[in-house]
Amino acid sequence: MSGFSDDCRWWWDGQRWVPTSEVVLPQLPPTEIELSGKLALARADLAKGRPGFWGHTLFLEGLLGFMPVNRRGLSEYRTWTMEQLTLAAAYLLGPDEPMLAGEMSRHDVWDGWTRNLAVAVTAAHIIVFRIDSLEGQPRWVGMAARPKDVRMTRTSVLFGWSYQALEVTGPNGRWAIQGFQGEKFDPEPVIDAWRNSVKTTTGAR
Repeated sequence: MSGFSDDCRWWWDGQRWVPTSEVVLPQLPPTEIELSGKLALARADLAKGRPGFWGHTLFLEGLLGFMPVNRRGLSEYRTWTMEQLTLAAAYLLGPDEPMLAGEMSRHDVWDGWTRNLAVAVTAAHIIVFRIDSLEGQPRWVGMAARPKDVRMTRTSVLFGWSYQALEVTGPNGRWAIQGFQGEKFDPEPVIDAWRNSVKTTTGAR
């Protein structure tokens, strides 16, 4: 059975303890959205939406949100990432500690569908994953920590039109899981799951 040490600095791969910072996840199995063909359609939507994205000013995009094809593509990409996070958490923690909630980050506003970070919450762990941009899946562990050692806050500027993020602060720094207006981005279930995990693991009421 694989899993993290109590301080989350080490991960047991079934044969030896590996520093958490050196954990590399193998290629994950295809997810439901990949097998259904929806991911290919999402990529096509994003390709269609890219010229229109660049054709609008940043101000106009901020007021109206992403174009419909971009929103569809981003929604499917988010679903794909949630499926991947479920598989990644199971690989690291085993089937008895499933993911309760998760969220993904986009790299920047100009190429908003480039994923670079994601966070997964389980009953006993908070894991920030770094995403392999070439393979398109969670590949490395940026942070693993117990819920009590983590703080989560939702930050926004101009009601989220200018900037919004789920900020995760842990033993090795702060990680901004960033989203953009006009797309599906909801950190509240992640924050709620983290708070419940803190209560469960510390016995707080």
